[in-house]
Amino acid sequence: MINVSAVDLQGFIAVAESGHLTGAAAGAGVSQPTFTRRIRRVENAVGADLFDRVGRQMVINARGRAYLPHARAVLAELEVGRTKVARLMDPERGTVRLDFMHSLGTWLVPDLLRDYLALHPGVDFRLHQGAARVLVDRVLADAADIALVGPRPPEAGGALGWHQLELQRLALAVPEGHRLAREGPVDLREAAGEPFVGMLPGYGTRMLLDRIAGELGFSPELVFESMELTTVAGLVSAGLGVALLPLDDPYLAPVGIVLRPLEPPRHRELGLVWRAGAGEAPPVDQFRRFVLTR
Repeated sequence: MINVSAVDLQGFIAVAESGHLTGAAAGAGVSQPTFTRRIRRVENAVGADLFDRVGRQMVINARGRAYLPHARAVLAELEVGRTKVARLMDPERGTVRLDFMHSLGTWLVPDLLRDYLALHPGVDFRLHQGAARVLVDRVLADAADIALVGPRPPEAGGALGWHQLELQRLALAVPEGHRLAREGPVDLREAAGEPFVGMLPGYGTRMLLDRIAGELGFSPELVFESMELTTVAGLVSAGLGVALLPLDDPYLAPVGIVLRPLEPPRHRELGLVWRAGAGEAPPVDQFRRFVLTR
């Protein structure tokens, strides 16, 4: 297959529109022989003459008219691609693919976006919510640039960069009037025989519950699994079971439940992950620096 460049297609279109090889060559600032070679490469690529030579004029024929809209379409698509790449390289107008856990969509993510867009209003954010493990996998697969997740993933320090943003102490949530509804810290093993309301597998708080319970030698009995911490808290208040929840979440607002910090203390790490060593686009790098320096 004969290669045809964008310059060759531009030459073909110029002659098709003007009908004059000499004028088209002069307009492009090249010699007539050079311009002739460009036209010949296009004709050789399609396997047919696209012009009828009439004296000094080149009149586009039926074959040329059939090919002309496709040549224009190719150049238009190349320009669209060039514009998209240029936007990716422009830190003030590029795109950032940001993933985050459901529980961060009520406070951390809105706060970050509000402050950042006030400084850089032209940046385009593509947002995606999901389970922490899924979000980490999306970053590793280059389906997202950055993810706000917790806990710290095992790939941090290797395939992933990591920056801790928040450290929330974990608590056992029990309904008011429950036998464990007292003040002060609690050993999670005291709730080993209780029904638990938890997050779905792969979600950050569920991974923490499974890890901590496993270290303490028991497997919690899950009576309901949710995608939202607010749902978990609500079902605990209704007496459906107990749960592992973070303290000091500004939008969790537990009502009708008692939160007892775990003893020994356990924490929920919230942080930023990105592909280590990735050649990031300037808009992504600029946003990451903004988050890291807050």
